[in-house]
Amino acid sequence: MRFLIFVWITLAVASAGSAWYAMQPLRRVVAWFAIAACVVLLAAFGISFVMLSASAEKSLLSIVLYLLNWSMATGGAAICVGAIAGLALALAFKR
Repeated sequence: MRFLIFVWITLAVASAGSAWYAMQPLRRVVAWFAIAACVVLLAAFGISFVMLSASAEKSLLSIVLYLLNWSMATGGAAICVGAIAGLALALAFKR
């Protein structure tokens, strides 16, 4: 479990660093759009995760889709959180 936490944090920090590095001061509108897109994706990951976990039908296909969605949700959440943090810090400090 500690390894998975380490991987999640590493993924989030890497995406925050790359978002900070890629942010150019003249592209503030693009940064706000990217933050909004990441928030929408984060909400979609969360909603799809909850909707699939509440399903009563348990077939092999639904279990495989559930595991695939769970892995995408955790990886996607780390990338979205990191990108939001990196772009927000870049908007605050890069001028």
